[in-house]
Amino acid sequence: MKNFKLFFFKIFLFTAIASFTIGCEDGEDGLNGTDGVDGQDGVDGQDGADGEDGEDFVMEETIFADKSPTPPLVAITPQFNYVEAYSLISTPDVIGGDFQLAGSADGAGFLVDGDEYIFVTNCEDSYAVARIRLDENLIPISGDYLLDSGVADFARQCSATMWEADIHGGSQDIFLSASESISNDVKAIDPRVTTPTPQADFGLDALGEFSWENAVPLPQNAYPNATVIVGGDDDSSGSEGQITMYYSTNGDDDFDNGSIYVLRLKEISDGTGGVEDVVANTQYNESSLDFGNTYEIEFVEIPNGASLTKNEMEDACNDVFASQFMRVEDVDYQKGSDVNGRNIFVAVTGRGPGQGTYNDWGTVYKLELNPTNPLEGTITQIVSGNTDTNNADGNLPELQSPDNITVTENFVYIQEDPNSFDRGHAAYIYQTDINGNNPSVVLELVVRMDLAQDNSTGLNGEFGALIDISDKIGEPNTFLLNIQPHYWRSDDFAGLDGHINTVNEDNQASQVVILRGLPR
Repeated sequence: MKNFKLFFFKIFLFTAIASFTIGCEDGEDGLNGTDGVDGQDGVDGQDGADGEDGEDFVMEETIFADKSPTPPLVAITPQFNYVEAYSLISTPDVIGGDFQLAGSADGAGFLVDGDEYIFVTNCEDSYAVARIRLDENLIPISGDYLLDSGVADFARQCSATMWEADIHGGSQDIFLSASESISNDVKAIDPRVTTPTPQADFGLDALGEFSWENAVPLPQNAYPNATVIVGGDDDSSGSEGQITMYYSTNGDDDFDNGSIYVLRLKEISDGTGGVEDVVANTQYNESSLDFGNTYEIEFVEIPNGASLTKNEMEDACNDVFASQFMRVEDVDYQKGSDVNGRNIFVAVTGRGPGQGTYNDWGTVYKLELNPTNPLEGTITQIVSGNTDTNNADGNLPELQSPDNITVTENFVYIQEDPNSFDRGHAAYIYQTDINGNNPSVVLELVVRMDLAQDNSTGLNGEFGALIDISDKIGEPNTFLLNIQPHYWRSDDFAGLDGHINTVNEDNQASQVVILRGLPR
């Protein structure tokens, strides 16, 4: 028996020594000391020993796998159990040795670059725009900032749209980043620039000054030889929120010589479910529209709009009796064809209950523009959370502050921001059909108290961009989703864009996730 025990002890000892030797031999990721002995990725526990970022996290060389040790901050609902989520980037992740994504990732764009990809995203409350390069498996490999908070016209960079030359016209891709507050312009940034100039002047003055939430160019063949950009004015004061349009007939990529227009109703509700013409020289708002009914609209010009300040623009909108919407948030158009590209969808966030306004919980509209003249069309309210307030004719009683919107060929996706007012649940993303029917909750933002600084937080977080990357990566029904977990803060997250803003330096986190299987 003694010899038998000794025999197995020798086998055990030999195996342990062999395992130790093999583990140190390849010298790749910490076992040989390259990333462990020096304390970078193992011994000090920064990325493993403390368990906070995934004790045994190993990144797989495939598209559909977590790229970040922080699990996705979304919970898929049972009705969409065929959708899968994978974490792509979280703020604590160090990419390429020297880059971290700043907080409150919002509007974004995605481009093919050879065998790799370029992901560009606004970092809203950091007043910055980040660019991240991804390899063929969407693994982040490097990053930099195209805009930082030291720029003279720094602003909260909210939603954004990637102007893609192949889709929208011209010869150059341009990231259109919308400035909502502090400064009020749309910034046009080169997403492929070799050497960024993050404090340069990128403003597109010809589009005018609004509380820009997004500026969305229509496909070049929706109106051939013309430039049409539809925008959202996230305002609740003065002229309140506007649906705006920049329109030029000087080619499909003219950013200088067009005119500025705002939406004005030509028809309103007659109060009994029917439709009647407006009274001339009268300003109307959303309360004049019944849910589900369709009304004629026009876009009227703001004279000399490009030269006006934000306050002057408010007066000019009132002077032309522009129709008022309670905080116009995001804008998108239907995909699939040039004809579809003339169908515009607008999320209006509302003001919250008890504020004495005409839109408490939020609405979504579908605009169908005239086939030959974008200055004419119709508008229909297709989603409304106002089921028991205001006109009390809505269809989605759970809706709270619709903030972002994504439209595919067949579906509308509505993302919530319940930080100003809420209905007792975290932010949802809803799916409806292209006409707002059959709204269903796809997923919910995960609120993790263990990530909050004091281990306690309420419903504090929202969604940013949801962008379809299916065609670009050759994988159907694949999207990237930006998440703003406002509860996740750290002093380590300040100044990640390379500049400390003396007015307000933010310290929030961001996360970007991959969604697989989301229907288009």
